[in-house]
Amino acid sequence: MAASKNLLLAALLLIVAVGFAPHGAEANKAPLALIAGVVPCSAGSSINAATVPAFPNAAVQLMCSGKVMASTKTDHSGAFTMNMGTVTTQLLAPLLGNQCKVVVVTPLAACDASLASVTGTLTAPVQLLGDSGSGSGSGSGGLGGLGGLIGLIGQIVGGLLGGIINIIPLPFSVV
Repeated sequence: MAASKNLLLAALLLIVAVGFAPHGAEANKAPLALIAGVVPCSAGSSINAATVPAFPNAAVQLMCSGKVMASTKTDHSGAFTMNMGTVTTQLLAPLLGNQCKVVVVTPLAACDASLASVTGTLTAPVQLLGDSGSGSGSGSGGLGGLGGLIGLIGQIVGGLLGGIINIIPLPFSVV
């Protein structure tokens, strides 16, 4: 119930923020959404990318509510950046609902042949940078309670006023 109230409050505040955001000639530049991270070459759950080898040349997608929102490939060090372009409600609504994740579509065997028998897909939930939430994707914890919600609204309003909304993947797991 509390998660529903937090989500409703976030949606209402977002509508108000969008209404006050500069439009047309008043706007300096459109807000952008960026996601950046490093894909680990490992199997398991809650993988710490800093302690395992990276996954170079892996195909990575941002999926929200079952829909591919953006895709890219990791570089030689396993790092990736996706520019989702102008922030839209089609991106913000699933982000607020903890319905987005980074999915690695390249099989783990491509980075380490010993992982060929691993079944499942390497995925990571995402959160807005600066959100104090746990990113668990369940209940109000994904929004970090009221304090996290206020931080989230601040991040969105800052982005709507011409900045960049930064999104980060949480630890990867094979699911």
